[in-house]
Amino acid sequence: MLTGRPADITTGGACAFQLPRDPSAASQARTLIVATMREIGFTTDTIDDAKLAVSELATNAHTHASSRTRPELWIWARTRPAPELVVSVFDTHRDTWPVAGNADLLDEHGKGLSIVAALAARTGSHFTRSRLTAMTGKCVWFTLRLPASWPMVGPIAPKLASDNLLDALRRRGVSATGCSDEAGVSVLTVAALNIWVGPTGFSWRDGRAYVRQPLIDLQETAERIVSRHETTQLHHLP
Repeated sequence: MLTGRPADITTGGACAFQLPRDPSAASQARTLIVATMREIGFTTDTIDDAKLAVSELATNAHTHASSRTRPELWIWARTRPAPELVVSVFDTHRDTWPVAGNADLLDEHGKGLSIVAALAARTGSHFTRSRLTAMTGKCVWFTLRLPASWPMVGPIAPKLASDNLLDALRRRGVSATGCSDEAGVSVLTVAALNIWVGPTGFSWRDGRAYVRQPLIDLQETAERIVSRHETTQLHHLP
């Protein structure tokens, strides 16, 4: 199962693929990342880095978080905090998290996350929900810098961005509502969180600070809101 096409990534979309529940998950993830990145203009060297990194994450998902549910591979682009391709591997095991060990890169075992960190611009993990089944879980991710030739996207209508974000959240099982005013500003509500959508982008309050993302960063915005919602639900944060 998959959603999206590689070409969608350049216009604010995403690709989401189900991976096998067996050791072939790593091989399948490598095949998918190569095909996707080739279509959207990445160089061979960067694709090779992505192959190795995604193979480590898919192997970890199978080895340390195997279950009856299939892991997923997600790929999208973001412009903030930097122009990057985001590659995530999702699984439903929230009690098993990656731990960076002290293994040297030349050691035979325990070096997976060290390899990913060495190849990627950034790495991380967080609570989230499936993009294909809405099941709860976590994802482990890394980013790679976008090519200098990455296409520029023209203005995006705030109302369209608001509708797309609302749909993205609901598809993942997050209860969200929205309303718009005559000036074209929309407000989406997820539990106690308000997300403002206007001509300059998405914004919401996170603690004492405001988070702001351009409208093209729809996937990044949806992922951050889903993660915040799931973290709040689990830990009963105000």
